[in-house]
Amino acid sequence: MSERIKAFLIHLGISLVILAGLLYVIVFIWYPPPYFAADGGWQGIQIIAGVDIVLGPLLTLAVYNPGKGMDRLRRDLITIGVIQISALLAGVWVVEGQRTRMVVYANNRFVSLSEAQIRESGVTAETMKALSTQNPPLAYVALPDDPVERGKLVMANMGGKLLFKRGDLYQPLTTENRLKIAAEGFDLDDVATAVPNRATTIKKFLDGIDRPSSELSALPLYCRYDVLTLVMDRITGEILDTVNIAHEELIASLTVRPGS
Repeated sequence: MSERIKAFLIHLGISLVILAGLLYVIVFIWYPPPYFAADGGWQGIQIIAGVDIVLGPLLTLAVYNPGKGMDRLRRDLITIGVIQISALLAGVWVVEGQRTRMVVYANNRFVSLSEAQIRESGVTAETMKALSTQNPPLAYVALPDDPVERGKLVMANMGGKLLFKRGDLYQPLTTENRLKIAAEGFDLDDVATAVPNRATTIKKFLDGIDRPSSELSALPLYCRYDVLTLVMDRITGEILDTVNIAHEELIASLTVRPGS
């Protein structure tokens, strides 16, 4: 095996170790389940892997030549290292800035928020910690009981002042608030009736979760790249799992109710 190939493989091995560490952080801390695929974790890995696995080792393969002399070769490798580390840090910075930082329930749906969206909502890191200790933190947008004031907020939401960015209305996702949310959700049996091709999916989910559908409530979770369906317990307010149902399919379930 040539010295150039050996250098390439050594650089590749080091890069893979670094990538493994970053993968752990991305998958389990920055984009914990179920947010990895739906909220940009996969796209983040592609950015970092492109820099870490492709850029550095290929540059080493291109420039490594023992005939240059050790001093020049050392300078070349240091330059490659600086380029790779700089590009890697830039990629990590981009991925970290886009990660799932908070999830807010508002307007009959959960919405995941990035760092930039949280800044737009006016919420500070201290407020997030006070609202929730979970990863990501969860919050509930509390609408006023007065129908006139509630109507104003709903109309403002339709006009672009989105409710899920109203940090001044955020409340902790207490058991009371969870139960309010669960009461607003969709019925899985109705979804199975309205969308027959989802009946098998729903049956498998119910078999796996071992709870009657009458105790469950389904609500959409809007992420950057996909819309998931969260399933909650109507009795305890606990968030249980996700199921592969589109938001449009949840909406279709309303047609099976009398008077819909």
